[in-house]
Amino acid sequence: MINWVAMGAGVVAAFLLGFVIYGPFLGLQRRWAEGTRINPDPPATMPVGPMLAQIVSLAFLALVIAMTETTGALGVAMVAILAVATQTASVGAWAQKSGFAMAVDVGYALLSGVVMILAHAAL
Repeated sequence: MINWVAMGAGVVAAFLLGFVIYGPFLGLQRRWAEGTRINPDPPATMPVGPMLAQIVSLAFLALVIAMTETTGALGVAMVAILAVATQTASVGAWAQKSGFAMAVDVGYALLSGVVMILAHAAL
């Protein structure tokens, strides 16, 4: 049976991790934005569309991890996380992002998966 609480906690934790990584907290925001070739100044309003897309993406990854947790297939969860990370790297390369920006994006994808697995371990 899927642990919906752990799944939800994983989504929320991974989303908040994105705020830490991409926000002003670590000082990566400007360099990442420049490497992504977008305006490095924070937007006047929250980018609702991209944030909703991110939540949906995180929910799908969390669901895969939750499903693998029910069968003890941690290896499958790890492969799914690696698939997300390599897809992120591929898209970044096609978009000609800087190596730094791609590393931030791939690191976020990997850490999101780790956070989701830890949510299941804790709950």
